Amino acid sequence: MAADTGAARMQLAIGPTETAVRAEVAVAQMRRDRERLARAQVEILALQAGAARAAPRQRLHQGLRHAFLRLPVVVQLAVLSLRRRGVAQGDVPAAAVFRGRALVIDDQWPRPDRDAGSIEVVNLVQALQALGFEVVLAAGQEHAEGVEARQALEAAGVRCLSPAQAPSVAAFLAREGHGLDLCVLCRVYCGGRLLEEVLAHARKARVVFHSIDLHYLRLERQALLEGGTEAAAVAAQVRAREQAVMRASDATVVVSEAELAHLRDEMPEVRAIVLPLAREVAPPATPFAARRGIGFIGSFAHAPNLDAMRWFLAEIWPLVLRAAPDMEMTVVGEGCPAGLLAGVPGRVRALGHVPDVGPWFEGLRLTVAPLRFGAGAKGKVASSLAAGVPCVATPIAAEGMALSEAAGVLVAGDAAGFAALLVEAYGDAGRWERLSRGGVAYAEAVLSLPGWRARLDGLLREIGL
Repeated sequence: MAADTGAARMQLAIGPTETAVRAEVAVAQMRRDRERLARAQVEILALQAGAARAAPRQRLHQGLRHAFLRLPVVVQLAVLSLRRRGVAQGDVPAAAVFRGRALVIDDQWPRPDRDAGSIEVVNLVQALQALGFEVVLAAGQEHAEGVEARQALEAAGVRCLSPAQAPSVAAFLAREGHGLDLCVLCRVYCGGRLLEEVLAHARKARVVFHSIDLHYLRLERQALLEGGTEAAAVAAQVRAREQAVMRASDATVVVSEAELAHLRDEMPEVRAIVLPLAREVAPPATPFAARRGIGFIGSFAHAPNLDAMRWFLAEIWPLVLRAAPDMEMTVVGEGCPAGLLAGVPGRVRALGHVPDVGPWFEGLRLTVAPLRFGAGAKGKVASSLAAGVPCVATPIAAEGMALSEAAGVLVAGDAAGFAALLVEAYGDAGRWERLSRGGVAYAEAVLSLPGWRARLDGLLREIGL
């Protein structure tokens, strides 16, 4: 009730002009969402049509994969041992030990300073390189574009497939697929679009699907929250395609224990493994008393982030200001709608894209992750804990990462509870110190790059590489 009253007061305070602006923003976002759903529907149907036209030999190859995955584990291991090429068991091998050629396919060139998914893709490429693979990164839709992003990756030591090397990713697969040992397909819409090309031209390669997050699960939750038959229909089509990609792959990577449990219930025949988000851990140097304000980080092209901030500003923020009227908030991320902050009380600033968020984290007391739908692990939470900044989160934001107060995260599912936890932690130096230490300890134990690399190595060994 308090949340409803706060939202109503906020609405009355902003006046008719600001209300009109907010309405225009909402309508524009709804239009963009409908267009995105329509494009997704067309693409899924096209992908399904492509799969239906697969050659008989390709279908046989996929059938053999399915049959192999149904074999007892001891039989699978015996078969895979025949493919091993002398890589010693036990420790993670040195980069000097060549283990094969790998192709990692996403849709766009990753920009790790802009979104969490990009961080995961770059971590993956660099880990494969360290594990002894010769790795090429491909961007299906942005193959001939994003030159600056591609050059930045190449300067960081990532070998990227360029138009000078092949006119398209599909053309590269047709010409070079026979020599690949591993293909990693990132995201159902992105690398997953090229599944049939990979199965047709890279027949000896092991195929790993990296979901980044389970797209169909996120879309189903969004459809449930927002309503509408169109969104539910697209979610069903994405489910069918994403599950088809998983069944055709030798292994699937998810980023949370919750997603793994979901797959074990729905698709027990699929080999899946959790690779938690990986972050560089940077313990905080600035003491509690020298910090001020709270922060939110996320790209607003991602629907869960926009919904989260709308909900936070409308229902949680007024309650926070009632208890702590001097509280400040900064919002980091691309694409923040111009009208999102119109009429919002208190001191809230949108900083846009910040290339280096380290100093921003170093000045904050808390971050917030008020997500109401989504899937997978949340990069915004992982990055905050790795910087020693406690986070107040919803159950969806904390899902799958075994997060609790001991790990630097306070969890609340309703507006009043969320606001109360935020205000309490913001003003309690002792509690903040405990949360900060717990977050860093969690990051070092669960999110560290060496541990992530070792898990990846174990998966690759399991599938014969």
